[in-house]
Amino acid sequence: MTDEVVYEITSLTAKAAHPKHLLRLIRSHWGIENGLHYRRDETLREDWCHLKRGQAPRAMAVINNLIVGLVLRLGWTNLAAARRYFDAYPHEAHRLVFQQVSDF
Repeated sequence: MTDEVVYEITSLTAKAAHPKHLLRLIRSHWGIENGLHYRRDETLREDWCHLKRGQAPRAMAVINNLIVGLVLRLGWTNLAAARRYFDAYPHEAHRLVFQQVSDF
């Protein structure tokens, strides 16, 4: 087991910046990073995307969030496996995206 010292800068007051509160904030940040951003960056390869003009990057981020949300709603826990499945069965991906919300 190793110890790690981390220094953080915050705008919280000394009273509000209780160590347990700061730890919750940091863990919450990394939970979001690992839960959504990592999936978008690594599995959906968002960082490799070369869309840079106009609203294209924002539109791609919305599409990637939609993909993550849909596969999680279907019960997939492994986004990479879901991507491989829907790559192999594009008609299933089409059905998923274009089905009515009431079908959920």
